[in-house]
Amino acid sequence: MVAKVNAASVPRSERILGRANCLATDVVGDVVRIRAAKTGNRFEVEKVDISTIGSPPGVGVVVKKYAATDCIVHFHGPLKNTYAGLTPGRAYLIGSDSTPAKAGDANYPVAGFDYFQQMGVSTSDDELLVSFLDVSFGGPGVRFFQQVPTPTADPKVFTVPIFFKHGGVDTEILSYNGQRLIEGVGNDYVASESGGFGTGYDTITLEFTPRAGSNWRIDYTPDV
Repeated sequence: MVAKVNAASVPRSERILGRANCLATDVVGDVVRIRAAKTGNRFEVEKVDISTIGSPPGVGVVVKKYAATDCIVHFHGPLKNTYAGLTPGRAYLIGSDSTPAKAGDANYPVAGFDYFQQMGVSTSDDELLVSFLDVSFGGPGVRFFQQVPTPTADPKVFTVPIFFKHGGVDTEILSYNGQRLIEGVGNDYVASESGGFGTGYDTITLEFTPRAGSNWRIDYTPDV
């Protein structure tokens, strides 16, 4: 016999919010970090900076300001109407402007320079299911996705800011206008070490001349 489930007993998605002392420069929509011990029942927060050592992790989003330094922070659960233009089903990280960023966005973290921390997954174009994950910064086992390689004076040559693993399951994946390219002499591109053998892979050389304005993305695992 299959037990029936009482719909009223199924817990709804939990929203966790809290009163906080923020900075006057913090605005609604900013992801914030804990900057000091709580004062009474209030959290002490400030806008997170993914490029600064010791700033992440982000813990919540400013959703209301009663005064310059008096705010409400959303820590977990469905967050609606704070952001717009989200892509449903996509994971969003904390961006360089301390707002959500998905792979390919201008504010998406830069490998080798920024900290990567997922802040949630979008459930509609104006709702984000907030759930902050761990912070990572180019360490072994971390995989960077949809990064934009750096162009050079030669339109066939691109570089990556930190060395990447080449070959095996951790090898890089390069895409051109959304199409995955094949690595190897005589194929689409060759990965190489600009400093010579054994110094680390950091260069991509195409076997063809790309069209101006082409879209480039690379997934890779740092070799650090």
